[in-house]
Amino acid sequence: MPNCCYVILAATLFFSTNAHTQTFVKITDTNNPIVADSGPGGYTGASWIDFDGDRDLDLFVNNGTLYRNDGNGIFVKRTTAIGSGVAPATGNGHSWADYDNDGDLDVYISSRLSVLYRNDGNEVFTRITAGDIGDGSGNRGWSCAWADYDNDGFVDLAITHPAGFVPPTSATLNNHLLLNDGAPDFTFTKITTEPIVSGPRTAYTVGTWSDFDQDGDMDYFVGAGPANGSTQADFLYRNLLVESGAATFERISDSPLATDRQDGQIWNWIDYDNDGDLDAYLTNWGGPAGGIANRLYRNDGGTFTRITTGAIVTDTRISLSSVWGDFDNDGDLDCYVANDNNQPDNYYENNGDGSFNRITSIALVESITRRGATAGDYDNDGDLDMFVVGPGSGKALYRNDTNNGNTWLNVTCVGTVSNKAAIGAKVRAKAVINGQSVWQMREILAQNTFNGHNSLRAHFGLGDATTIDTLRIEWPSGIMEEMTGIQPNVFMTVTERDETTSVDDERPVLPGRFALGQNYPNPFNPSTSIEFSLPTASEISLKIYNMLGQETRSLISGRQNAGVHTVVWDGKDDSGAPVAGGIYIYKMVAGAFVQSNKMILLK
Repeated sequence: MPNCCYVILAATLFFSTNAHTQTFVKITDTNNPIVADSGPGGYTGASWIDFDGDRDLDLFVNNGTLYRNDGNGIFVKRTTAIGSGVAPATGNGHSWADYDNDGDLDVYISSRLSVLYRNDGNEVFTRITAGDIGDGSGNRGWSCAWADYDNDGFVDLAITHPAGFVPPTSATLNNHLLLNDGAPDFTFTKITTEPIVSGPRTAYTVGTWSDFDQDGDMDYFVGAGPANGSTQADFLYRNLLVESGAATFERISDSPLATDRQDGQIWNWIDYDNDGDLDAYLTNWGGPAGGIANRLYRNDGGTFTRITTGAIVTDTRISLSSVWGDFDNDGDLDCYVANDNNQPDNYYENNGDGSFNRITSIALVESITRRGATAGDYDNDGDLDMFVVGPGSGKALYRNDTNNGNTWLNVTCVGTVSNKAAIGAKVRAKAVINGQSVWQMREILAQNTFNGHNSLRAHFGLGDATTIDTLRIEWPSGIMEEMTGIQPNVFMTVTERDETTSVDDERPVLPGRFALGQNYPNPFNPSTSIEFSLPTASEISLKIYNMLGQETRSLISGRQNAGVHTVVWDGKDDSGAPVAGGIYIYKMVAGAFVQSNKMILLK
């Protein structure tokens, strides 16, 4: 989508590049409220979401702060009611999904006073206080996650309670499971008999949903996280809906997944080796020695093997978030781990052969307390950016400026038979990368980092691929749809069972060259538009001069994203005073590219 550039905020940038051409830029522009606001305390998370449906990613931080993305790196802090009435808590989680299937994302916030906010559009959120879902104190908890566990087309909610970690600490509660009763009222029924909620009252941390065995129903995984110097087995539950016809759960007892003793925090299910099944990664917090290595379990067709070699499973840290994404767009998933207690963060680059390199010369890796983290392409340039959250200086925005020529694909799924946000959908893409035909898989999840989640858009890096041979969507409803021969470097929306418009290109292929268009209208009075194209993100200047060669107005001076842009000149100089009628020259400089055009202002 072209961006209209009326106001450009200059940013002070720190660059960090490693030998593997992975480049992140830490944004330090204090005019940006994401940067200027102090980091929230506690163990809070963040998520990239498109809450206003304008096809770019906004940011929610779980202290009740919502930032609207207005493009070109500009965010506006919203003053909606979304955070009102939520008491401070030592640890908050949240999860976004479209619980009423009306086409916009709603949010549940778990804390000492948990709350559901319904998105009514136009930046209006209504707090739901009625019924089982509205019992804020009774549903207090540490984390929450939406998923349609009974496959009826409506997302349900699970909340973990950490046995005293959420005040009042004198009371410990079981976990909570709330079944969405669906249309027309979208009320919820609290489930009290399943093992997810009737098990022991212990230090549950973050709960995540995933169809880990790919049988068509969502299973549930909770880190036990004693956080007291000890370890214990985590709580993993298999959904028996497909096997029995009823959405009931049994605790998994299989070794090593369910028997290894952990200080478990967040389970992530990802296909890191591109073999078509879901592997598991678990972050660990303290353990008996003030830190414990994270776990990676490779799925070999339903049999799990714990990987014991490599930095990704031997680094001893106090870890919380893990974020998996193809940050370098080479066709496999890399991993970022946020660490507590001022320990350095970790970034692991996937080598494509089942092994990982720990990269230390990258801006993401800092020795600052980090707890929450979320990945999403907020500037719509085809690569995944990162926002991390922690107290004070632990909060930071990192823009991915990797420019290695790799192609990519970004897919938004819209359910019609399935839940509208397509939570639980599996998206698979096949392409020829480095001469090999490779299938990749992404699962759309509303909780896959610490107390938050990544963008709900499925992002694929495609390396040197020039075509996506097959794109397959496996919807939660059981419907499977395929498309073939898709060009890379596009954003797509795929709507379930929409046979006439199943794919909608939201954004054209990036321009192949630098270009400066003729202004329109020309002649003009009082204003005119100037269009320019950038094949890659670039530092540019666009200035207006009079016929004496004197600078009249600086329209743009700074970095612009790749794409087609439009800027408006209102016929005024840099001081804001109207200029005289006559002929003016506008000149664009982007590296070695220089072009000038004439325009006429009538008075």
